[in-house]
Amino acid sequence: MSSLCTRLADPEKKKDSGSASMVRDAHWASRGRKSNSQEFEVYSTDSDDVVLARWRNLILDVAEEHIRRIGHRKTTVADIAFNLGVSRASVYRFFPTRAAINQSVCARIANRTLDDAREISQGSAPASSRLAEIFAALHRHTQLQLVEERHSHELFVAATDGKWEVAKWYFDEMTRIFEAIIGEGLETGELKGDDAGNAARCVMAALIPFVHPSLLEQRIGVVDLEDELEAQTRFVIRALGSDPE
Repeated sequence: MSSLCTRLADPEKKKDSGSASMVRDAHWASRGRKSNSQEFEVYSTDSDDVVLARWRNLILDVAEEHIRRIGHRKTTVADIAFNLGVSRASVYRFFPTRAAINQSVCARIANRTLDDAREISQGSAPASSRLAEIFAALHRHTQLQLVEERHSHELFVAATDGKWEVAKWYFDEMTRIFEAIIGEGLETGELKGDDAGNAARCVMAALIPFVHPSLLEQRIGVVDLEDELEAQTRFVIRALGSDPE
């Protein structure tokens, strides 16, 4: 995910976030005084790359907290800069636009969901069981976000409806996880077929109504999503040549 966040932070590579000393000086200049590394712990003997990465994470920590609390539409670069005690220009050294911050926060949240799927995928259960468990986990995350993390849900809706790069990455990453599991199932003979990549894309298409934030929002309360997911899971597992338990 780090490479994605780097592209989102500076997609055209037109801006240079500068050295750690440049960022440090900008921070303290915004406060009308010279830097003091003892006062500001983030500046240490670490390398420039470590310090700059720490700053990016600090910015995203603050941005995510604001987005979860008031939403991405109301969160401004001025809010983030004020909370960090820096100028807006210091924030723009890392993220050229507020949209780049939104995409990076979205990627952060999405990656936590994908981490659960990755953990399941590396288990020792049969491929079909791991797929079924991942389907349920991804759906549960999307549904809980809609119900309990409304502002995060709205960010994901904006990403998917607006066709942001992070949305494509999120669904592509899901597909890669499916492909790896299906590939293992084909190797052991548990699953049938000869193209794990094509099978994974078909699985993603079958699962999309249960993990796409806009589609889920339209269907929740209208249909029994749990029953539908169970039926769709059984259909997919059978289509892959395995008998669901």
